[in-house]
Amino acid sequence: MDIAKQIIDQNPWWRRREAITQDKHLIKLKESSIKWEPRIKHTFNLNADIVYTLRGPRQVGKTTLLKLIIEELLIKYKVDPRSVLYFTCDLINYPEELVDILQYYNESIRPKREARAYIFLDEISSVKEWQKAIKYLSDTNKLVNTTIILTGSHTIDIKRAYERLPGRRGSLSHLNDTPDKILLPMRFVEYVETINKDLREVILRLDMLRVEHRKELVQEICSGTIPDEINELSLYEKDIKPLFESYLITGGVPLAIDEYIRKGRISEDVYKIYVDSVVGDIVRWDKREIYLRQILRRIFETMGNAIGWNTLKENTDISSHNTVADYVDILKDSFVLYYVRFYDITRREPLYQKNKKIHFYDPFFYHALKAWVYGKDPFEESMNSLKDTQVTGMLTEGIVGSHLIRLAFSIAKQKQLFDYEQALFYWKSKRGREVDFIIDISGLILPVEVKYQSKITKSDRYSIIDFHKSSETDKGIILSKDMMELEGNNNIITLPVWLFLMLV
Repeated sequence: MDIAKQIIDQNPWWRRREAITQDKHLIKLKESSIKWEPRIKHTFNLNADIVYTLRGPRQVGKTTLLKLIIEELLIKYKVDPRSVLYFTCDLINYPEELVDILQYYNESIRPKREARAYIFLDEISSVKEWQKAIKYLSDTNKLVNTTIILTGSHTIDIKRAYERLPGRRGSLSHLNDTPDKILLPMRFVEYVETINKDLREVILRLDMLRVEHRKELVQEICSGTIPDEINELSLYEKDIKPLFESYLITGGVPLAIDEYIRKGRISEDVYKIYVDSVVGDIVRWDKREIYLRQILRRIFETMGNAIGWNTLKENTDISSHNTVADYVDILKDSFVLYYVRFYDITRREPLYQKNKKIHFYDPFFYHALKAWVYGKDPFEESMNSLKDTQVTGMLTEGIVGSHLIRLAFSIAKQKQLFDYEQALFYWKSKRGREVDFIIDISGLILPVEVKYQSKITKSDRYSIIDFHKSSETDKGIILSKDMMELEGNNNIITLPVWLFLMLV
């Protein structure tokens, strides 16, 4: 491999600063009907010696985010173009190659060592044991005055970064949160403010872009009152509610959203890009595509139910439930799906021996993989699926759960040690009545029930009332399709799901 040629080709701004504006990812963003700039972009401290990781599912814009940061450094802040290195690691395999690349940059390209350098390594997961390269360079003082951002699509690398880079992540005292970032698909409120500029102005006026204010509003709801901001947003039901219905089709995936807005449908190619990346990850982990298809089929067949690995093994060619667990955990660590465990009220922690409930992080992931499993036209199949109220309810439940995970993370005091399995659960009473989610918000235990229907009856509250009787909690939230009310006797607030998601 000609190291010099590969590096120079990937960094055209070394020759001409303005070349960054012609980057294909940035051009695609500028041509897109949606201009999403993830808020996570503003959480990187680029003035400190820190090794960041940026993780998240495929096709949500990690590379585009890096290019946005690079463009800002070059065009807005006018840093020396040669102080910025971008390299995609798809074609290298070993840490020795990574060391050679970074040493070549340091010795042949980088300006004065006293000046800060910014290194962006894309798809670092392609490099086996990449941590060895970072450790070596750190130990030999090659990362002084350097900020590094590494991207990948798997959480295992985050765990390895902690385990294998102790004391080598840089000046973490400069951080208010974790150096390990996760870029997930757009949350619903991001979707709304990106698509509808008038609603963005409303969100700004209500000060709901500020994280601390949103936390205050959620805590107000948890205390049993409906904030004024909720009442204000409810006036825009005819604008927000249809956006939730389209969110059930596109999810928060920028490419899918752009096509749906421009064409009124999503092409098979967009679904295929996502499916191919998921299958590619499975193969890269030495797993079999046929097993993935069979396990996903069983997940689709059992969605909405609490299940164990043996249940997923039924009607497949797989002989061991441990194999099933391995595949599901790869999908979980690749941010395709998540699962919640049964809540032990006495210990206030998950019961690991109980069955789990599996959800997809994003409805687009569900539609793409389901069409692949069953060999259907993905867009037509997604539209047909959403005519089924049970499917729509399950997808809504999955959306709520993924947003609650983000809420729990945003509120957590120890973000570096955050594990959503210790913050989000489900629960079932002895009478068999199930609460979809139990969330631990800084010690406040709150039951959340998703009822994607227009009318909420007394019996729809029974599962939360059962939880009240079995725990010390006396609050609860029901998320409906349309209804908003405060049921005083049991301190249960009912809110339209689209309204609640605007806060999270």
